[in-house]
Amino acid sequence: MKVYALLFLITLIPSVVLAENVYVTDEFEVTMRSGPSTQNAILRMLASGTTVEVVEADEETGYTTIKTASGIEGYVLSRFLMNQPAARDQLAGMRQQVSNLRQRNQELAAREKKATASRDELRQERDSLLKGNENKDTELANIRRVSANAIDINSQNQELQTTLQTMNHRLQAQTSEIQELKDGRNRDWFMAGAAVLIGGILLGLILPKLRMRRRSSWSDL
Repeated sequence: MKVYALLFLITLIPSVVLAENVYVTDEFEVTMRSGPSTQNAILRMLASGTTVEVVEADEETGYTTIKTASGIEGYVLSRFLMNQPAARDQLAGMRQQVSNLRQRNQELAAREKKATASRDELRQERDSLLKGNENKDTELANIRRVSANAIDINSQNQELQTTLQTMNHRLQAQTSEIQELKDGRNRDWFMAGAAVLIGGILLGLILPKLRMRRRSSWSDL
């Protein structure tokens, strides 16, 4: 019994070893004949994916009259024709699209990197401008403050000029008054001196005469 079981397992080994995946080749050719039957001569072999122009389709015979790109007409079984490109060509197109998309993605990534760098530069420039604007605002505030101070100083200066002019006028008036007082006092002293001088002169003239009269009056006694 054990021998039969062992033989049975041995018979299973080749099937396990040969169990592998295989693929049907996509190399396929279609015969283009001179007429709508297998009895007609083969004009040429059309590779899978070849583009042809449909001239006329015959459902009874199952053949379609076609024309190649070089202008040769012939008959091909209708079941070998399809409205879409072959899967191999579609796959090649898809691979090309994927390659184009990858290249496009790389270009977009490069543009994004460049745009990001440009954005960072713009941000730095903006921050620098903002900082410069703040400094300008500070300078402007200082200028306005200095200007306000200058306006106040100018106003005060004008007030001081007005006060100084008033004081100058008053000083001139007082100077004139003092000069007038000096002139008046000098006149008074001059008049007093003149009066004393005249009085002295008069006394000098009158006193001798009075003395002479007294003497004469004494002699009469």
